[in-house]
Amino acid sequence: ALLLRTAPLAPHARAANRAPPAGGRRASRQPPARLIATPRAVEGGASSVGPAVDDVDDSATQSRGRARPQLACPICLRAFVAGTTCACCARTFPTIDGNVLDLCLDAGGANGAYTDPPLRKSGTTLFQSEAVATVYENGWRQSFAWAGFPGESTEWGHAMEYVKAAGHGGGGGVLLDVSCGSGLFTRRFAASGEFAHVVASDYSASMMRQTVAYCDADVATASAVKDGVLSFVRADVGRLPFATGSVDVVHAGAAMHCWPSPSAAVVEIARVLAPGGVFVASTFMDPTAVLEDVFGAGAEAAAAPLAEAFVNSGVGTGGAFNQFWREKDLRDLTGMCGLEGFERRRSRQFILFRVNKPL
Repeated sequence: ALLLRTAPLAPHARAANRAPPAGGRRASRQPPARLIATPRAVEGGASSVGPAVDDVDDSATQSRGRARPQLACPICLRAFVAGTTCACCARTFPTIDGNVLDLCLDAGGANGAYTDPPLRKSGTTLFQSEAVATVYENGWRQSFAWAGFPGESTEWGHAMEYVKAAGHGGGGGVLLDVSCGSGLFTRRFAASGEFAHVVASDYSASMMRQTVAYCDADVATASAVKDGVLSFVRADVGRLPFATGSVDVVHAGAAMHCWPSPSAAVVEIARVLAPGGVFVASTFMDPTAVLEDVFGAGAEAAAAPLAEAFVNSGVGTGGAFNQFWREKDLRDLTGMCGLEGFERRRSRQFILFRVNKPL
């Protein structure tokens, strides 16, 4: 079934289906439109997702019962319905590879002959390769153990601890898995039953195809797709196609070191998070981070000049990384984007952290 595809809104619903003001709150007289899985007859007998408007105001109760994130045009960020044309930008965004809604600016070949200037180093480019997408779960991700990554099951468990500590999970709310790669963590989130809806999202069409293939082959996630609990959206993390305040949890596993503009990405994550929402991410720190493991607290601070020189040099990043991180940089980046309560787990060059959007 095609996911996040809806029929055009009726006039009264169209008026309610507008992007919320900054902060994600709306006047109670105009409740938010949310996409809720409802059967609708379509050609060939398939079902789709129909729009529904409910009367729950923007509160903790709404967050717990949120069924889907509200989509937004990636150009103007006005709320819109998949399968229709943005009333502001006159752009229509296609569904590709069966059931992946493409909400990137270049969707449908709209970029023509234009391409952005190449980056000096970019995992974004590397992970668009079909070959890399194929091997990602067949040795590539597992090789992160050299840097202290604890293994997918353990990392997911720690991520869920952070999610639950922030008051999410338990069968409600929306989780957005950005830069999801081949869906390694997406599948765990979707099969856990902890969320009302999970969105798998990556900029790479190759990775999205791999994600869909793995989900189709897995009984639990195939059922989640059928039941409308799991959907797929190709998106740029630096321009997320979701309405302000429409997501409860954002997860990014081993991704931030590949982002071309981390500040653009994190401010977008902060925008789409609902008040009280949580951002959980893992990434690579620079090699001097191991000094704290070896020599104890204070060693990393003493080595700060060396760490700065190493990070700025780009040494060791190769083609998959844009940068290594220092913990201080992660704290400062998330803080300047309005997120708070930084907590983390570390082992050698591995760091998993959580930050919250203020209530």
